[in-house]
Amino acid sequence: MKKYFYILSLFSAISILALSCDPKNPPVDVDVPATAINIDKATLTLVQGDSAELVITLTPANSNSEITWKSSNEKVATIENGKIKTTARGTSTITATANGFSAKCNLTVTREDLPYQMVWSEEFDGPELDLNKWRIETGGGGWGNQEKQFYTNRPENLRIENGVLVIEGKKETYQSNNYTSARINTKGKASFKYGRIEARISMPQGKGTWPAFWMLGANIDVARWPLCGEIDIIEHIGSDPRLVSHALHTSVANGTNGRTWHSKHYFDNVENNFNTYAIEWEEKANEGDDCINFYFNDVKTTFAWEPHLDSTVQKWPFKQEFFIILNLALGGTMGGTIDDNIFNDKVLMKVDYVRVYQRK
Repeated sequence: MKKYFYILSLFSAISILALSCDPKNPPVDVDVPATAINIDKATLTLVQGDSAELVITLTPANSNSEITWKSSNEKVATIENGKIKTTARGTSTITATANGFSAKCNLTVTREDLPYQMVWSEEFDGPELDLNKWRIETGGGGWGNQEKQFYTNRPENLRIENGVLVIEGKKETYQSNNYTSARINTKGKASFKYGRIEARISMPQGKGTWPAFWMLGANIDVARWPLCGEIDIIEHIGSDPRLVSHALHTSVANGTNGRTWHSKHYFDNVENNFNTYAIEWEEKANEGDDCINFYFNDVKTTFAWEPHLDSTVQKWPFKQEFFIILNLALGGTMGGTIDDNIFNDKVLMKVDYVRVYQRK
């Protein structure tokens, strides 16, 4: 009987062993939860565009707890299965978690900016405006700002003199308007996304003048204003002779809805003197966000940052190409009342050059 029982027990053990080795009946995994987690690097510095891999150690060593990864700023870096991919200059905290335990790596991403190189310029050296680069806009009707002038393409209002573009505002009856001037743009001929855009300009003198050097989104025919976005590099009004005004217009802040982004600065010798006005429009300048810096004679006057957490085209439409505009308005919502005595002298906006640089 004992012999029979021994044989039966041995047969049962062999059967269980066989079943455990049967691929159709795999053994059940034993849950070994982590009690601690470590990352091989507490801090890490990378150059934008580089990748790296973090190594995790779990305690106990045979723990099979699932590891999850998170980047605190995915505009700067992303993380997947321990592999970091950097996309912008800035900082991010990389966190690995297992069974409720966490370990962190503080990541810094650097970027060495390439130098600016000129990609487009207009020096106004020819005998007349280069229509391969510029469109001349004509018409009246207020231009959405209650402006009083009619823009023409006549040399009386628009011409090249001694290597300088001259836009002249005049008091005269023309096409049912009492004033004339000129406005040009690069729409359909040259548009730019990021870079340094600058012009050397002499502003006219006189109450009621409203000269501007500005940009509109190249998608304006489809998106319409203000969704296309507007960058006012410089606006000046003759009733405030020292004024240098910058503005950004978006769907949510455009001056028509009680919200606006507008920055005013004051300098001597703005009128009837050449000064350089510029923006430096930087992609992912820091923490993955774009930035637009404004300059007067290479002195930074102000700046605007892309919203970090909720950037949308309605709030920041400045991730697309924009074209350049130069004009001299008379009167209007910003120009105000025109003093006709200013036309006893010539009312001239002069532009020495317009140049565009990008990082190459």
